[in-house]
Amino acid sequence: MVVGHTLWGHGPEGVIMFNDWLADCSSYEPMLQYLDTEKFTYALMDLRGYGRSRKIPGKHNSMEAAQDAVDLATYLGWDRFHGVGFSMTGMVVERLAVHFLDRMKSIIAIGPVSAAGIKMPKERFDFFLKTLTDDDAVRELATRITAGRLSPQWANVKLRLARETRDPAAVRDYLDMWTKEDFSAEAMGVDAPILVIAGQYDQESFLEEDLRKTFLKFHPNAELVVIENSGHCPMQETPIRLQTIMEEYMSRYADKR
Repeated sequence: MVVGHTLWGHGPEGVIMFNDWLADCSSYEPMLQYLDTEKFTYALMDLRGYGRSRKIPGKHNSMEAAQDAVDLATYLGWDRFHGVGFSMTGMVVERLAVHFLDRMKSIIAIGPVSAAGIKMPKERFDFFLKTLTDDDAVRELATRITAGRLSPQWANVKLRLARETRDPAAVRDYLDMWTKEDFSAEAMGVDAPILVIAGQYDQESFLEEDLRKTFLKFHPNAELVVIENSGHCPMQETPIRLQTIMEEYMSRYADKR
């Protein structure tokens, strides 16, 4: 079984990109036209329960998603590849670093959840739970993750993606994944090439100071970049800047030809 995915580009460097909690990989569409398709081939991989993988059953946890990515890479003929996680799938690419480091060239984590998960009080957890059924809660979340800087149309697009690209039962499982899983003890000291990207206007738990206490504490070779004038979703808010940062970093770990 190979999870749903879309290929973009035809270059020799393979990259698997993962979706976030709110939507499938269509979140990346604003940046696709800027990607270097001569150097890279991007596989936009939808986790089970999302997009092209919406009808694929599963346990909906980080280890399953990491294994699915390795299986997809094998299917595509990639012995080693780059991994790009976004928000909750920062946890997935960190799983790749911990359990499949021999398959990884580099790892990029955008506005990510770390191996420690995000522990939160019941009130905050209940708000995320509310977004599963309450449209206004989704709009409020879209506003929070961009510090209230963007238009109502932004919130409406995020709502549409949340309702059209996700299986509600899977989404509920993934909420437990990124708030209750914790494999930080396994991640500590793993010397993987990891670039962590933070948005200047992201929300609590995803800001630079939060990421320095997790990814940069766990991984001695991790680096951090802050994208100015962006919130949680730079692939939509500042797509060219994100593409530039990503491809410059991955190029450092590309095969020499």
